[in-house]
Amino acid sequence: MDFWTFVMAAYCLSAIMAITLTYQEQKRRGQSSPVYSLIGYLLCTVWPVVATVMVVFYKAGNSRPLVGRAD
Repeated sequence: MDFWTFVMAAYCLSAIMAITLTYQEQKRRGQSSPVYSLIGYLLCTVWPVVATVMVVFYKAGNSRPLVGRAD
């Protein structure tokens, strides 16, 4: 399995898990608003990308010195 296949599999797995948990929570609470359901499902598919981008920028920020730092 190459790197990008692994990344896509991990992304799909986390998104499906989040969508499933969101569906179960909405069902348990008795929420039936299609607008809020759609928003919840869309956010479930977007958050893994946001988390990955945040980690990449955090790692990139720690690897270079800050300009003008007086340590």
